[in-house]
Amino acid sequence: MYLSYRQKEILIGTLLGDAHLEKNGRNVRLRIDHAEGQENYLRWMWLEFKNFVYAPPKLVQEIDKRSGKVYRRWHFSTYSVDVFNFYWKLFYRNKVKIVPGNIIKLLYSPLSLAVWFMDDGYKRNDCNALRLNTDSFQLQEQRLLQKCLKKNFKIESNLHRKGRFWTIYIPSPEARKFCRIIKPYIIPGMEHKIL
Repeated sequence: MYLSYRQKEILIGTLLGDAHLEKNGRNVRLRIDHAEGQENYLRWMWLEFKNFVYAPPKLVQEIDKRSGKVYRRWHFSTYSVDVFNFYWKLFYRNKVKIVPGNIIKLLYSPLSLAVWFMDDGYKRNDCNALRLNTDSFQLQEQRLLQKCLKKNFKIESNLHRKGRFWTIYIPSPEARKFCRIIKPYIIPGMEHKIL
């Protein structure tokens, strides 16, 4: 089994976003989870990786033990196969997801950028700006992502504090430029995320 060029582009984007890789024995599998309202997006992702998947997406229900609130999410996982091992080595240190040091060589495709945004980006309601939820990454990793956006896509960005964390903020008119780049790759049902 091998990843197509398109699958590699999608994988880079989703690993910067919500996807996870899990070591399962000798090999690695891709795990995709999205909120109940994002079923359409998850099913698109499932179709893109269908040759690596053993079962259709399923709706998973969990109860928060502290609040008793019920959470539902859509989920699928791929087979554990060696093609994902390379990405595990790039994107994980001590089982924690990181931004690879060579991200400028990995994140150059508008499709990758669009998937990252569909996973973890949103339009601000109070202005014509965008935000990428990069708060799970270290500050120096976020600076590396900023350099990548500037070098590969000519997009200027800032780091903004959001509570205790930092996220990448793309101000207007850079946000309009960003949306022009990714718009052809935004799937139906996700257009509300862009300007």
